[in-house]
Amino acid sequence: MTQVAILLVAAAAAALLFGQFARWERSGREHYVVILLLSMLVIETTLYENQDQMPRDIFHPGSGAFEFRLPEIIITLALLARMVVRGRATRVGVAPLLWMAFGAWIFVSAVEGVLRHNDFTQIPYQAKVIIYVVGGYGLAAGVPIRRLVEGRAFERLVRWSAVAATVLIAIAAAHRSYPIHLPLLPLPDFGVDGSDAATIFAALGLIGLLLELAKEKRSRLTMLACLPLLVSPFLANQRAVLVMLGASVTTVVVVAMGKTARRRLRVKSAEVLLSAMAVVGVVLGVAVVPALEGHGPVQVPLSATIAKTFNSTGKIESAQDRASKWSVAFSYIRQHPIIGNGLGVEFSFYEPGPNVITVTNVTENIALDLWMRTGLIGLALFVLALFVSVFDGLAVWRLHPDRMVAVLALALVAVIVGLVAKGMVESIFEKYRLATTLGLSLGLLRSAVTSAGGPRLGQRRARAYEEV
Repeated sequence: MTQVAILLVAAAAAALLFGQFARWERSGREHYVVILLLSMLVIETTLYENQDQMPRDIFHPGSGAFEFRLPEIIITLALLARMVVRGRATRVGVAPLLWMAFGAWIFVSAVEGVLRHNDFTQIPYQAKVIIYVVGGYGLAAGVPIRRLVEGRAFERLVRWSAVAATVLIAIAAAHRSYPIHLPLLPLPDFGVDGSDAATIFAALGLIGLLLELAKEKRSRLTMLACLPLLVSPFLANQRAVLVMLGASVTTVVVVAMGKTARRRLRVKSAEVLLSAMAVVGVVLGVAVVPALEGHGPVQVPLSATIAKTFNSTGKIESAQDRASKWSVAFSYIRQHPIIGNGLGVEFSFYEPGPNVITVTNVTENIALDLWMRTGLIGLALFVLALFVSVFDGLAVWRLHPDRMVAVLALALVAVIVGLVAKGMVESIFEKYRLATTLGLSLGLLRSAVTSAGGPRLGQRRARAYEEV
């Protein structure tokens, strides 16, 4: 009876959400769905460090075998509402076709996993990447990108996310956490700056900062809000988050070294000087002054945290753990290299820390996961779809007539590169929060491409714009 009651309540809530999404579609506010998803991910990752340890509450409703994740519900209902209001898409580009093919092959691999008698409890869970990545891509791709750039919704999201990041940073710096028990919202370990939260914070901070640098009149409050968002990864004690941030920032720096950045980003030499002085001030305040007062050695800011992240015994054993997984995964890949072993495949490996043989279904590497489960076909489809999306995004950065859309495209490319780099040392497809973030980022990048009529038409318009 409890499960029946939960299903009835879930059906009523789904009907209300569907009606709201349909109203947003009819009134030209479809970008609110993307903001809703990102806001929900920020709140959830702030409250709960680990998605697998979430209690049953409003973010994780269900009973017994019935359980739901809010992103899969919202994405599915929003896509259905769009089809009802707009109908099916009449034109589909190369990148969407490739992502649809990737999703279709994931479904084929799910069927293969059933036929090979793989772990049936993991097959539907791993197949949900179709919803998070491909569904999120389709949902965000249909959002007019100018509404996201021109409106205040995303800017407010960045500011409120900075508040959440600041709270987690303050609690993490104090090495504390607090159990809080609220009705329908139990928080057993509030205050931990987790890997998922730091990743999403870094993505929002990078996008928000680049958008502000492209504006003629900047908001100092928004730029200040980006600071805790970009600092959060350093306190998460996770190497994968720093890999994501480093790859994203490197992408921006490398691309911005070209001539396009001079007319896209409005960065003045005085601002660079003030930023450098601010960094020096932080170093003096955090490292030198306390050392002088205490007559002790100068400590590099965050040096203890970074040392713990990279050089602790647990992190060294974690690296050995990944190497052991990868070596075993290759033996499974060789069995079915073309079509894969299907979803839900499991393997045993030696875990150095407790010195035991452990059974797992993830390799902590997105390429090896795809190769082992979906074969070279699935891996090739993912790589090709990713390459086309990033290539089109860089074309938007160079040639789009709208500076704000071009800068947003660069920021999204950097976030996507960072998430994929993180995926090389962590299985992000199993983390629905990160998978949803990846899907939404890819979809928004596609919306930026189509906002100029696609890559070719966008190039023609951009050249005409530059000649004027």
